[in-house]
Amino acid sequence: MKERLVLKLGKYRLDLSALVFLLGITGILLIGLSSWLPEGGPREEAGALETDARAYAQGLEERLAAILQEMEGVGKAKVMVTLENGYQKVYARSEKTNNDLLEDVRAGDEKKTQEKQVTEQTYVLVDGAGGKVPLVTVQLEPEVKGVVVVCEGGGDPLVAGKVVDTVRVALNISSARVSVSRLAGGSG
Repeated sequence: MKERLVLKLGKYRLDLSALVFLLGITGILLIGLSSWLPEGGPREEAGALETDARAYAQGLEERLAAILQEMEGVGKAKVMVTLENGYQKVYARSEKTNNDLLEDVRAGDEKKTQEKQVTEQTYVLVDGAGGKVPLVTVQLEPEVKGVVVVCEGGGDPLVAGKVVDTVRVALNISSARVSVSRLAGGSG
């Protein structure tokens, strides 16, 4: 005679083999449903792009500070760069246009023409690590919003003018987006 294991839950009695079977079916269903759930890909990618943008700004700050400190009269310099936005991606798109022309000819030389144009745009998808992902054609660098330079020679108008010109040319921004001030305790 075969002995059966039974689990009692309140007034319910459940055979352990049936419980194992139900748990197995539940596991299979959860695995099947997980393919329908959104993955963390786009959010992780956005976080990586934001980190990259901060690193980009920091790199600009370091390079600008290094070049400015080499200029005559500038002395020690600290630079802060602010960005308008982070990296931007441009995705490949496919466009399909459908033109329909409908002519309605009625008695008495009456002619009615109707034209309908439908354009459908879709992103080009390629196989990626997490399934289908849009194809990136271009990744645009962040746009510089403004630059603040604090340097020992910032109180001298000639030095400040040279600093503004250098930053303007290096980053291809308007001089209105560049501010130069004297470093506290600096000469000039």
